[in-house]
Amino acid sequence: RVLWCSIRALRQRYGFVRCYVYTGDAATGDEILQRAKDRFNIDLCGSVEFVPLRRRRWVEAEKWPYFTLLGQSVGSMWLGLEALLSFVPDVYIDSMGYAFTLPLFKWFGCCRVGCYVHYPTISTDMLQRVSIREEAFNNAGYIARSRVLTTFKLLYYHLFAALYGFVGRRADTVMVNSTWTRQHIDSLWTVESKTNVVYPPCDTSGLSEGQLTDVPGKDGVHRIVSVAQFRPEKNHELQLEAFAKLLAKFSKKRSQQVELVLVGGCRNEGDHSRVTKLREKAEELGITSRVRFEINVPYGQLRDLLTSATIGL
Repeated sequence: RVLWCSIRALRQRYGFVRCYVYTGDAATGDEILQRAKDRFNIDLCGSVEFVPLRRRRWVEAEKWPYFTLLGQSVGSMWLGLEALLSFVPDVYIDSMGYAFTLPLFKWFGCCRVGCYVHYPTISTDMLQRVSIREEAFNNAGYIARSRVLTTFKLLYYHLFAALYGFVGRRADTVMVNSTWTRQHIDSLWTVESKTNVVYPPCDTSGLSEGQLTDVPGKDGVHRIVSVAQFRPEKNHELQLEAFAKLLAKFSKKRSQQVELVLVGGCRNEGDHSRVTKLREKAEELGITSRVRFEINVPYGQLRDLLTSATIGL
């Protein structure tokens, strides 16, 4: 949504600007624009051109089972080189979190470069989890249980954080999506004078058109609607575990009156695989009948789910 709103704003304010989007999608440009219209209610027909890329697999986490952060960053440079050889822009803006492409476009493409950071590639929170040996999405259990492996991982993380700061400082301007992200970027990149918080564009007008339904729904079910991309840091597994604890406190009849609806986008096979594992987790917890997955839903359906929810996450 940030990408499409940015393009729309640029076209509205600067009619002479031509916008190009590098994409690894197999879909055609018209199909991508139709998807933007269906999912985000944004019509950009005729406002953008697409540059197809073939090396996107090099930035997928599955490609790098070990040293994933470094592997994906190196992969992004390989992908970025393909992009640069395919089309050299005057201004390059990264909105995918591929900070390692910034010096590539700045030094070899002679472009002005900027970025919009949704989530830092590495953060002080991640370093903290490893240092206290906490098992988490970025710290496997066998590493957390080993003092030696933890020491090596901390060294790796600190070296990567230094590299991440170096490439980030090549940006001419930096935008971040929240004060939380800004704190981490300021700490790692130390370019406070060039960094601004630009909050994500939310379609409040579209959401306000929907009428809130009676609570509970017409079928007598209270719905907890969770909206988040199916990515590791969103920790959907914890939501399932918490929901299972809630149902355990209810009688069988009452548990039939509540449902957890996990709504989110899947970007690639890795995300779809993550959803499969979440379904297996729900089955393991015995809550399959009370959990529903809604993947890549159209904008209208998302609005209907939100207006019918008793609780939103």
